[in-house]
Amino acid sequence: MQVEITPERKAARRKLLRRGAFVLYEDNHLLGISKKAGLLSQGGPKGVVSLPDLLDDYRREAEGKPGKAYVGLVHRLDRNTSGAMVVAKTSKAAGRLAKLFRDRDAGLEKTYLAWVERHPLQNEGELVHRLRREGGVTKIAAAGDDDAREARLRYRVAGRGKLCARLEIRLETGLPHQIRAQWAFLGHPIWGDAKYGGTPWPRPALHALTLVFPHPVGGEIVTIAAPVPTDLRELDAGRNMVPPV
Repeated sequence: MQVEITPERKAARRKLLRRGAFVLYEDNHLLGISKKAGLLSQGGPKGVVSLPDLLDDYRREAEGKPGKAYVGLVHRLDRNTSGAMVVAKTSKAAGRLAKLFRDRDAGLEKTYLAWVERHPLQNEGELVHRLRREGGVTKIAAAGDDDAREARLRYRVAGRGKLCARLEIRLETGLPHQIRAQWAFLGHPIWGDAKYGGTPWPRPALHALTLVFPHPVGGEIVTIAAPVPTDLRELDAGRNMVPPV
């Protein structure tokens, strides 16, 4: 059962929204949120505010908690990726959720929207590569690289427009920079992803659209769906995106 929206919680949510995140779902064990691009999803350099900092403030203000509130981060998004995340409010929920993500549980579904340069030849398909991290960048591994990890995703082309296409992507694994690296390798870097060869833009055009998973305590299916932010909707319109034939 989701929490009661008291005046204190409502005021705390308004403040959280102004700081770069808004609440999509909340019960006694979980917080489902959408974070804006540019907000760190985990602690970073000293003095730089991150999502856990904001959620600590939110919980203390919404619930009248003295001292530091529990914020269990069980996964992350890149700083300049927007979209859906789930955070645990109890250690019990954190342990079970972390296992769900770590084990790539079949009950966990992660869907992204990505705007990639040029048009993929197929309207849908699966990408399978072996990846390795090297100097903060994810690369396609050479044959026989024992340290590489398998990366899998499924995609469908949801729109084709001027110089780019909008993809709906379901991750079957969750490796760092997986979507960015796999599409760049195929000659379709994400729009704005200069790190992987994309056309300059304020940020990579990548959005975590939905998270679907069994509740770590109750077992019911929870869906966290993050609306597409204004900058990506404007990119979509500016590229004259239409459904594929």
